[in-house]
Amino acid sequence: MRQTFITAAIVGMLGTLPLYAQDNEVDTRAAQAADGETGETSPEVEARPQEREITAMADGGEWVEEYVSEDGEELYQSLCSGCHMADGSGAVGAGKYPALSGNPNLEYAGYATYIILNGQAAMPSFGHFLDDKQVLAITDYIQTNLGNDYEADGTLEAVADARPADPVDQNTEEHE
Repeated sequence: MRQTFITAAIVGMLGTLPLYAQDNEVDTRAAQAADGETGETSPEVEARPQEREITAMADGGEWVEEYVSEDGEELYQSLCSGCHMADGSGAVGAGKYPALSGNPNLEYAGYATYIILNGQAAMPSFGHFLDDKQVLAITDYIQTNLGNDYEADGTLEAVADARPADPVDQNTEEHE
């Protein structure tokens, strides 16, 4: 019984070591920040550029709710490559993300357009925040890149026709 108690006490003390390390790191940063008030600024304390932008948005700065790019590659790399990979090879992990490279379903733009707008299975819909030009740009990109050599045959009219009359925002659907 005594040995169990001693073992438990040692394990408990070892478990708190990371907390002490974090406290020391916080104290070190606080000291560096204090030095910054006297004019000695440490580069470790300065916010990274993206942190400043996020802070500005949180403090009432201009918030952009949609993607503004109309470049198919840029949109693909921002929105699609996280699951389908940068080269379109697909992935298996927390889910199965089909390869877009060499995918015969992409020969005609209608399939990709519908999936991008409405989602399917684990893929979310992007129709609620991408406009028709952006959807067409992604479709054209995946048809003509990522190892695909299909003819980009999508049109803005086809994208508009495939768009649901009453799109569902998957980010809020379950919370309403």
